[in-house]
Order: sequence, then structure tokens, then C-alpha cells
Amino acid sequence: MYYMHAKKIDVREVERFNPSCKEGLSEEQVNSRIEQNLINKTKMIAGKTYWEIIRTNVLSFFNILLFIIAGFMMYANTNDGVAKTKWYSGLFFLLILISNIILGLYQDLKAKHLMNKLKVITTPMCKVVRNGKEIEIKPSEIVLDDILVLHAGEQVPSDSILLDHRVLVNESMLTGESHNVEKNEGDILYSGSYITTGNCFAKVEKVGKENYIETLTEKAKAFKRNPSHILRSLKILFRYLGIIIIVGALVTITTSVSIEVANKGYFSDRDFVLLIRPVAGQMVAMIPAGLYLLTSLALASGVLSLYRKRANVQDFYSIEMLARSDVICVDKTGTITDGNLVVKKIDNLSKLSDKEIKSIIHSLVKATKDENPTAKALLKECGESETFDAAQTLPFNSENKYSGISISNGTTYLIGALEYMNIKNKDVLIKQSEEYTSKGFRLLAIAKGKERISGNHYKENVELLAFIILQDHVKDDAKETFAWFQNNHVQVKVISGDNALTVSEVARSAGIEGAERCISLEGTSVEEVKKLAEDYVVFGRVTPEQKEALVIALKEHKHTVAMVGDGVNDMLALKRADCSIAMNSGSLSARNVSHVVLMDDNFATMPSVVGEGRRVINNLERTGSLFLTKTIFAIVMAFVFFIVSLSSKGKYTYPFSTNNMILWEVMGIGLVSFFIALEPDSKPIKTGFLRQILLRAVPNALLICISVYICYMLFVLQNSGVMYTGVGELDLSKGELILPRYGATALSVLVFSVLGIFILFMTCRPLNLYRGIVVGASSLVTFLIILLFALKGGENLLGINFDKLNWEYYFIALVIVVSLIAVYLLIHSLIVNYIKYKYEVKEDEN
Repeated sequence: MYYMHAKKIDVREVERFNPSCKEGLSEEQVNSRIEQNLINKTKMIAGKTYWEIIRTNVLSFFNILLFIIAGFMMYANTNDGVAKTKWYSGLFFLLILISNIILGLYQDLKAKHLMNKLKVITTPMCKVVRNGKEIEIKPSEIVLDDILVLHAGEQVPSDSILLDHRVLVNESMLTGESHNVEKNEGDILYSGSYITTGNCFAKVEKVGKENYIETLTEKAKAFKRNPSHILRSLKILFRYLGIIIIVGALVTITTSVSIEVANKGYFSDRDFVLLIRPVAGQMVAMIPAGLYLLTSLALASGVLSLYRKRANVQDFYSIEMLARSDVICVDKTGTITDGNLVVKKIDNLSKLSDKEIKSIIHSLVKATKDENPTAKALLKECGESETFDAAQTLPFNSENKYSGISISNGTTYLIGALEYMNIKNKDVLIKQSEEYTSKGFRLLAIAKGKERISGNHYKENVELLAFIILQDHVKDDAKETFAWFQNNHVQVKVISGDNALTVSEVARSAGIEGAERCISLEGTSVEEVKKLAEDYVVFGRVTPEQKEALVIALKEHKHTVAMVGDGVNDMLALKRADCSIAMNSGSLSARNVSHVVLMDDNFATMPSVVGEGRRVINNLERTGSLFLTKTIFAIVMAFVFFIVSLSSKGKYTYPFSTNNMILWEVMGIGLVSFFIALEPDSKPIKTGFLRQILLRAVPNALLICISVYICYMLFVLQNSGVMYTGVGELDLSKGELILPRYGATALSVLVFSVLGIFILFMTCRPLNLYRGIVVGASSLVTFLIILLFALKGGENLLGINFDKLNWEYYFIALVIVVSLIAVYLLIHSLIVNYIKYKYEVKEDEN
């Protein structure tokens, strides 16, 4: 890869080559261009960059904050001369943090590797002429003065000069204008544009960063991915949480210092060491460090799963858009049918012989150089029929929906859609053609005109010569595929350039619900099209602009729209869709703008692709609420004990250390979340990611808050004096610091550790075998750990000295847990029944 390090030479200073279309550049000329670094290499990034992976998994705001807290904790532990605390005391959260970072890095890097691998497999190749041969190379291997071979549907990989033929080019990615631009010999073909009709040779004029598309910064950024609801919600959530955590810590520190100074007249280093623990416990409890990691892991696992299903996801958050789609727009060919066409009949309506009709068809296909399935079927039917030379050629395009040739005597022949030709008795002929289209056949018209082709349209009158009746083959798995969409609340819209009746019949045979509601959009304005989007299922004779209008209209009706396409005529709609899916065999331009590329061109994989997206998002909503439950609980407790601290002049501060919530965090939240996030779940996505997890988290957090409040109120009412002060009491007779981590604090830890399992149970409802095993295993481990610590006695990982507890504590904890669960279930049942009642009343009214 010598050329990567070579200094790039100014194009104006190098010798230019002028190879012929037949010979192209020689090997020696190509090597000289590589040495000069005049290659078409540009920076292309798929998914997350390596820096983004490191930044999101290691250098996130909360990770940095946790490392800073750990540093202060170690400082406090090593400078606590009275209690002689070990340096690692209270730092178990750091092990969880480091484990999360390693797991996140591994999963993201693995997904990145597989995405890059898919990129290599799906990298579009381009044809160039070198040493007198057409060869395929990567766009990045193109060199200055290469001869490109371009066909309809292909994107221009580098700014080039058209050497022969006339082609129509779509430059919408550069200019934003969707109409085709005619290019003739000597015109510039800009990189980023794509050939809509015709084939040609072109000489590469600019490479790499010198290309026009690379210089248009704003234009190049015109196509933007749809913003991720999850990413946006998490950013909002973390922004406010960050403010609350930092401000809360600063207020707590300032208040504590002020109280100590007011009480003693000074604030010592010893006071600072003692202050670190409650502040650290408060901050660590507020940070939902695992939530972002869980999101990253869930999306990365989705990418890996889709990879195994032969789907190439352009970026992690594309999975979300798949999940939220409630309307999917498909074409007939390649989705409903397999693209294989057979000519069933040539209905000769003229005085010409069948042999002459086949010669005309053969000449039309050969002259226009079409290589699509229709052209292949026609060539197969016509065999070795005689052909005649074309003086002028009119390539097929999505506006005309026909192609044509003019021969030397001035006669013109057209082949294409009957509706778009200026033909005699068109209405009668269309009525006649419906005999075939109503049965699901495709129909092409062969017509003859007396004037030569001039321009991009043939406006002269033509005479019908024959009908060509073709039949599509409906895919064997089509019914099963579309039944899945119907059963999973995804509407299917069929948008095709073919006759509406034909498409409707094919769609009906594939089991698409409402396929009889069809309409032809021929001659319909864009504004009228938008009004029809909701009312019909099948749309025929659709132009690219009308496809785009349909997608826009569906989005305006609050639908999340997925668009499946494979050709240049799908480009506009693909760019407008919330989620765009392209076939790997489709045009380069379609693949470039799509969120997902189906590697094996198998539309039957779409249900599993959509289901995968739903699995990720549904499980994120379910498990995300577990993380926020702890965060909301910690924020409420921090506020309550801030008020208590002020009223007691610093005697009672935030009571929980960094270790107190470990059992809840690991067994009730963190570990089980990763298992639940992997479970299949194809239910439709509810709107509002943040709202959904808050609706689950807030009631759960209030349950925990009430339980802690009861624990402390019991001891306050009994005036037992065992409430943990947070700053300890100095026993001067023994010269050591006594931290009474029993009483109210110990009871609270027991209670919320058990209630954490109950919340997990409520979150996982309705239980199935998989979720039942997860909840059951988590419950068992939690109770075994509590039992082990109780039997062993002494200080433990939870920061509780079980030696200080007796059976009364466990009995009180049991009573509190059972009582609160009963009240919670009662309230939950009342709310659910009320919602059902309101829903039933509304249904009756409707």
C-alpha cells in the first residue's frame, strides 16, 4: 500500500493520458498513477469508528465521574488514621464498572469487525477498461484517466468525461433536483450522480478529494440519517442526570462544610475524609452507568444477529428504525415476485407476421442494451431473430415508461407501457388489455410511428402492433412473509411502476391484505398522490417523484415508514423513508442511501429483521426502567436526607455507602438486564422511549423510597438512637471510629435488596419459561447471599455487620416487604382495571 504514504501530485502538473475506449490504460500507466497517488481513495466510515467505541465505552461522562469518585474513596481510605480502613474498601462498584467497559468494548469491536467484513463483501465494484480488457475493481482503485464502463442504475464513482453515447443522469444527490439530466459526448459526469438510462464509456477526470461531490460540503451532508429516538432520549436523560448529580454533590459538600464550621469553627482534613463516603455513596447510587452500556450491547447484539441473517446494517441505530416501522412499502418485483419473467404470449394485432414482430422486439432490446429481467425474457422468446440497425435510440426511463428506436427509413418502434404512448383508440385498447392485467399478467405494447425520435419523449402518434404478455413468478414464501407483517401490525403498501390491476392481482395472490384497493397514479399530481396514500394498498404506474410523495404523506400521517427498493427509481423514496432497505443486487445508489442491505436479496428475511429490531427496543424499554428505578430512588433519598441534615445540623446525613446497593444492582438490575435484553420480543414498539421507561421506573422507585422511609421512621419513633449518622461516632476510650452500620440502614438494605427482586418480577411479567428462569435464579441467589452473610456474620460486601442484627430485624424486614408488595399489587390492579374500563367504554362509544 505504498500509495497511501505518497505525496499527492497536482493533477495540472502531470502528463495526461488519452486511452481509447477499447484499450484503456496500460499496466505501466496505472502503476505510474499509483506512484503519483492519483487514485480515487476517500475516507469511508461504516458504523462507529474505533475512537467512538473507546469514547462511548471508556471515556463517557459517568465512567469518568465514577473513576474520580473511586480516586477520592481511595484517598479517604488511606488517610483514615482512626478506622484503619483498607484502601479498596467500598470500591466494589469499580469492578462492575471495569467489567462493563471490557464487555462493552468487546461487543462493539466484534460488531464493528463484522460490519467491516460485510462492507468488504458488499463493496460495489466498477468496471474499467485496462490493457484492452474490461475488469472489475473497487472504486478506491480507480486512477486518473481510467476508462469507466457505466450502465443504467450505476453510480458514477469519480468525476468523468462522457466519451460516447447519450445517457440520462440523475444528479439529485448533488443538486437536490430529482429530474433527469441529459448528457452527451464531452459532458461531465459528476461523482455521486447515477445513470438512469443508457450505457457509456467515460474517462476519469478527477479522483479522491478533487471530485465535485467532495468539495460540496453542505450538499454532501444533505442526506442525513433519521435521528435515533433512543440516542436522543438517553442524551437528554444523561444531561439532566449529570446536572443533578454534580449540583447535588456540590450542595451537599458546601452544606456539610458550612455546618461543621458553624458547629466547630473549623473544617479539618479529618472532616473532609469522613465527608467523602456519604457523598460518594450518594453519587454512585444516582449514576445509571449500566444503562448506556446495556443500550450499546443490545444494539451490537442486534447487529451480530442480523449479520447471521445476511443483513448488512449501516449503523447500530438503524436497528431502532426497523423496530419502529408500522408501514412497509415494497415493489412487486423482487419482493412479491422473484423477478423471473416468462413470455406467455405475443398477441399480434397487426398485419405483420409473427417473425417480423419478433425481429422488431429483438432489435429494440439489442439497441437499447437493456439487461433487466424483462429484456432477458424477451430475448429468450425471440431467439435468433433478425435485427436491424437503429439510427436513433430512446432508452427506457421512469418518466416515459417506454423505450424506442428509429431506423434508417425514419420509422420508429416503441416498446413499453400502453398508457404512456400517444396511441390511437387508447381507451379501447386499455380496456382490451385489462383482460390480461386483471389476471395478474404484465403487459407491454409494441407500437409503430412514422416520425423519427427527437428528444427524450416520442410525442407523435403511434399504431399498436402487438401485446406482449409476461408472467411473474410469485415467491413460494411470499404468503408466509406478508402474513407475518399483517399479524404484527405492519401495513404493507405495494408501489410499482406496472399496471395497477396487474400488481393488485399479484399482491392478492401473495396474501397482502386489502390488495383489491388499488389505483393507477398515471397523470396524478404529487399533491393528489399525498391525499391517496392512506386510502389504497396497491399503487400502479408510479413515478419516482410519486413514490417519494407517498412516503412523505405516510410520515405526515404519523407512520414510521420502511421502504424497500433496489433501483435508481427508488432513490428519492429511500432517502425520505424512516428506514430504507436495499437488495444487494440492486443499484449502487440504492445501497448507498439505505440503512439495511439484504445480502442474499431474500425479502423473506424481513420479518426476522424487523423482529430483531423490536426485540432490541422492547427489551431496552423493559430493562432500562430497572436502572432508572435505582437512580430515581437515590435522587429522592439524597434530597430527603439533605433536608434532614439541615434540620439536624449535620447529625443525620445520607446513610448509604457505595456497597449498600451492590446486591440490588447486580442481582436485581445489572446482570439480569443483559439476559433479558437477549430474549426474543416482536411486539409493536410503543412511542416515547424515555416516557415508557419513566412510567415503569417512577412507581418502582417510590415503592423503594417508602420502604426506606418506614425503616427509619420505626427507629425514630422508638427513639432507639441506632440511625446511622454517616459521620460516625468517636469512642475516645478505645481510640477508634465506630460506624454503626446496623439498625435503620441495615434494615433498609435488606428491604430494598428483596424489593429489587419483586420489581424485577413485575418488570418481566408476563413470565415465560426464559424470564421465569432469570427471575427465579436471581431471587435464589439474592436470598442465598443474604443467608450466607447472616450466618457468617461480621462486616461483608454489603457494608452491613450482621452480628449486630437479630431475628427481630428479619421479621420487621419481612413484614415491611410483604405489606408494601400487597399495597403495590392492590394499587396496580386498580389502575389496570380502570384503564381497561376506560378502554372498553371508548370502544363501545366508537
